[in-house]
Amino acid sequence: MKTSARIQFIEAGLRLYPKYGYRKLSVRLLAAESGLSSGMFHHLFAGKDAFIAELWQQHYETTFGTIDFISDGHAPPSEQLRHAIRLLAHALRDNLDWVNRLFADSSDGIAAADIFLRRHATQYADRLYDLLGQCFPNMTFSDLVGRMSYILSSVITPMFLAVRFDNMGILPEKVRTSTPDLLTDEAIEQRITWTFSTLPA
Repeated sequence: MKTSARIQFIEAGLRLYPKYGYRKLSVRLLAAESGLSSGMFHHLFAGKDAFIAELWQQHYETTFGTIDFISDGHAPPSEQLRHAIRLLAHALRDNLDWVNRLFADSSDGIAAADIFLRRHATQYADRLYDLLGQCFPNMTFSDLVGRMSYILSSVITPMFLAVRFDNMGILPEKVRTSTPDLLTDEAIEQRITWTFSTLPA
């Protein structure tokens, strides 16, 4: 069965977006990548903004949208939180090129990127803070924010910084060659273990 032109454009966008981002991803590039015409693009999509919105949503639904933070509801809240952090870390690791590009577009003043990030990040934040609150039921929300910052910066941030600094060419060679090791399942699990073992009671 022949793939529809709409799907061909979306698939082309999925391949090209991490490299070009919002501003440089042109209809001309999409047409060349998909093997279709620019006229067909304008027939199928109301414009570039509508296309990008559909592209982001499509990628989200097939990646982050499949995350199920609910593990064993009978497990202690701390184990459920570890499970949620693990799933989020793996999803971010597997989509670093996309996430970095989306953050770059947001930093570049693309309002649609801000809206998209806020809309989808909120649901993850709500779930994580709910679990953290169950772990520390007598803690103020301000203190919960501090602890969540500690968890996320310990487990997830190293992946983003390592890739960003490597791309910038500012890492010493012996550090740069070890950067991929930070992205392995084992490394993520080790950071989770370290983080939760040092989390103040």
